[in-house]
Amino acid sequence: MDDDARALADERRRLLHELEVERNQLIRNIETCRIRDIDRPFIGDWSLRDIVGHVSSWEAEVVTAFRDIREERRPVLYDFDNDKLDEWNRDHVERKRDLDFSSVMHQLHGGRGRLLEEIELVSDYDLTHDGSRRALLVRSVIDHDREHWHDIAARLAAMSGARHEGRGSVVEDATPA
Repeated sequence: MDDDARALADERRRLLHELEVERNQLIRNIETCRIRDIDRPFIGDWSLRDIVGHVSSWEAEVVTAFRDIREERRPVLYDFDNDKLDEWNRDHVERKRDLDFSSVMHQLHGGRGRLLEEIELVSDYDLTHDGSRRALLVRSVIDHDREHWHDIAARLAAMSGARHEGRGSVVEDATPA
């Protein structure tokens, strides 16, 4: 393996490791919450179930974007109207409100499995080169998980809010400039 190929493989491992670390932290923080937080407002109007459903909905959008790129279609996510972000989030949270908590957790785990399957189909170069759209998508998931585990940690620590390091949304993080 030449140095360039080794560097790309190393970057892939780093990216996948970060993806795993942030998801594991999200899961740990979810598991730290009380049972009563599952159904009642926990952060703003959202219960813990709402937050988990929201994260899984956005990850499903990223999986769809990966498939679109693989099939040489422009991902719908790239043309998402940021002005409708709150409406989209509310709609998708409402769609999952009647599901029990174990179902939304199952969706969260299943979505990650589908994302990893899509990533497996991508070469190291296509996943990690400068300007890679797939890397932007993976980074958006990393940032989204981090944002929500920070929010949960802040709530558990009785703090008013959490720091946010991403650009603001999955759409902004995943969309090429």
